[in-house]
Amino acid sequence: MRYFFFIIFLFATFHSFGEGTSDTLPKAVTKALKKQFGKEELHLIEKKINDQIFHHDKFFSIQTRNDSGLKGYLHYGRVKTCRAGGCDAPTADPASFDSEYFDYFIIFDPDLSVQMIKVFNYQASYGHEISANGWLNQFRGFTGKKSLEVGKDIDAISGATVSVHAITDDVQWKTKLFQEMAR
Repeated sequence: MRYFFFIIFLFATFHSFGEGTSDTLPKAVTKALKKQFGKEELHLIEKKINDQIFHHDKFFSIQTRNDSGLKGYLHYGRVKTCRAGGCDAPTADPASFDSEYFDYFIIFDPDLSVQMIKVFNYQASYGHEISANGWLNQFRGFTGKKSLEVGKDIDAISGATVSVHAITDDVQWKTKLFQEMAR
């Protein structure tokens, strides 16, 4: 019986080191990719960038397993926001800045137009309203050719001011970053 459990342990260990990036993706990202691209078997190729700046961010190109072409791009990462009064509070050491955060992802089409955006881990005390799909749909089709302005292009949300600005700025930044990487 011990050998049986040992074999199962070995199988599970080796299986976890198998090929494919989907094993390391958050479950919400994997689910959204299946929804966006159907049953097509995808291959994600990670784009390496400066890890010090993008410690919690991952960038991928999305291709089909049979290499029939580029399907799009994926970014998932963390956006840090301020605690109530945290951004305005004077501090001697910026490294001691206490922040809240949320994790989200963006799926781009091959032309780097936003196709889908979703907040999948909201750890801030306020502003969770930005997780609503209806609100996030405002970013769909964004190409980075013009900048987004909260209150004009993106609806402001009372009680979520910091989060609205944080995700809007981050979407613009990551879209421009992908455009530079694609050149």
